[in-house]
Amino acid sequence: MGSKRRRENRRYIERLAAAQLFANCTPKELRAIASLCTPVNVRAGRVLTRQGSRGDQCFVVMSGHAVVERDGVIVGHIVDGSVIGELALLSHCPRSATVTAATDMELLVMSCSEFTALRALGIDTTVRRALDEIAHDRRALLERPAIAVEEPVAVS
Repeated sequence: MGSKRRRENRRYIERLAAAQLFANCTPKELRAIASLCTPVNVRAGRVLTRQGSRGDQCFVVMSGHAVVERDGVIVGHIVDGSVIGELALLSHCPRSATVTAATDMELLVMSCSEFTALRALGIDTTVRRALDEIAHDRRALLERPAIAVEEPVAVS
């Protein structure tokens, strides 16, 4: 029983390490993050974030696909390993886009208080740096003028 659980934990940590947000974390940091994040499964069609609403959590996509809309226009897709909602979490501003699950999804949820707990454990620097980089890229993408395209831009 013990070795099976250790294998499952090791696989879970490996999956965390594959996520863009946690790619530069040490195994020790990943174990702490795993203890703070809440795993959630959602069905296709569920709205994860709504443009203009308050955002006090972000989601790390472990599996699944979502569609990103801004002002009713599809501006991108979210895939495995991506982060959703980081802009609102970092800047305490309203959500910048609506994100809807296009498939069933497996997510990890990190609230403001859980992010604060990372700081208390002394491992927020690595995650914060990654969040800042992701947020910078995401802002640049969202600031581009909307154009009609056949295929939306992939957001990772």
